[in-house]
Amino acid sequence: MSKKKQPFAGIPNRVMDHPDFHSLSANAVRLLLWFAYQYKGSNNGKLCAVHSQLHNKGFKSKSTLSRALGELIQKDFIELSKGSGLGKNGRTPNYYALTYESVDEVRGFVMDIKPTSKARRTFIDAIDKRCA
Repeated sequence: MSKKKQPFAGIPNRVMDHPDFHSLSANAVRLLLWFAYQYKGSNNGKLCAVHSQLHNKGFKSKSTLSRALGELIQKDFIELSKGSGLGKNGRTPNYYALTYESVDEVRGFVMDIKPTSKARRTFIDAIDKRCA
């Protein structure tokens, strides 16, 4: 009888060991954990951070969420994969991809970036500088 694996939110050790991770604010770390929680192994690029979802998870103000998003983008932990727009049901949210995972092709979801076979950032400086 095999045990069913429970889902988990994972951030690789090499990311958490990197000086850029140590420089993140507490809110940026909390938001990175939220993105890791959403990532299921085949949906990188379709991760979102909407204030209405995150209000009861500690992001009481939109400006706090916005600052944390900006910090994660500026320090290259996430990238914008699809900008917001107007859909038939109103405004659509921004979507993001974790830079330490490859960007997935998500069926039926069109992104502003292309799927990738490798992560854009390894969080191993010697490799990242070689690939830049």
